[in-house]
This record gives sequence, C-alpha cells and structure tokens, in this order.
Amino acid sequence: MTITAEQTFAHVPAYGVAHKLNGSRLVMRIAQRMASVSMALVALFVWVAPGAGWESEVMLFKLMVSLASGLAAVWFWQASLPPVPPTVEVDVTQAEVRLVRDGALPQDRVIERCAFRDLHVVELSGRNITFWGRGNRLLAEITLSNARAHATLLGALRAEGKLA
Repeated sequence: MTITAEQTFAHVPAYGVAHKLNGSRLVMRIAQRMASVSMALVALFVWVAPGAGWESEVMLFKLMVSLASGLAAVWFWQASLPPVPPTVEVDVTQAEVRLVRDGALPQDRVIERCAFRDLHVVELSGRNITFWGRGNRLLAEITLSNARAHATLLGALRAEGKLA
C-alpha cells in the first residue's frame, strides 16, 4: 500500500486585497441580512395587524411605516452584499501594478498603485505571478496565458531587479 500526493486541484488566484482575517465582516453581513428580513416582515405584517381600523389616518400611518421599513430592508440587503473585488492592471510601460475599482468615479477609481521598484517580492510559479507590496502584504496575483505579454512582463520585472 502506497500513499502518494497528487496535486489535482487548480491554483485559485486571490481576487482582492485581504485586509482582515477575523470574522467581523461576516458577522456584520449576517446581522444586516437579519435586519433586512425583519424590516421586510414589518412592511408586510403592518397591513395585517389585528385591531387596526381602516380610517384614513391609520391607513396613511400604515403606508408610511410600510414604505420606510421596505426601503430600510432594501438598504440593509444591499449593504450586506460582499464588496466587489478590484481589478488588477499591470502597466509595463509605466512599470506599475494598479488595483482598480470598476464603475467608480475617476478620482476614486484607483485603489492602490505600486511601482515595480517598490514591490517587496515578486513570486513566479509557472504562469502565475504574485506581487507582494510593502510590509510583505499580498497586492495581487495574476495568471497570464498570452506568451508575449508574459515575456514582456517578466522582462520588465527582471529589469527592475525583482526576478532573477
């Protein structure tokens, strides 16, 4: 009987910058979803509340409570969605790596930029290239399938002294 290690799983690249490793964001998202469901139930059940009359003042109050709780439910649900991961742009001509937020205003579009010379470490594993920023922090991980783009990027990184 022999045990062998087979690497059958594909390498999954990181799609964003990990700032926290604790579960506070997960707990907050769960709380926001529970608040969203609660507000949606309030918006629904305010109309079937027992003992309430059908006078115009009561109906107006029910309408206002229903609209406010419905809007709060939509807001809480939207706030609980995971953040959209940034896009990685590698500009060889300017010798920099940029993390870009898609769909943002032009002044808020670039999250972070790091020149090749300011990178802490660049790791090369086949077609996967991992960029580590200041403080040994994961900046980006990309996989290039285009051979010409891969060779151009490797040449630029070697010119900056980041790859041997």
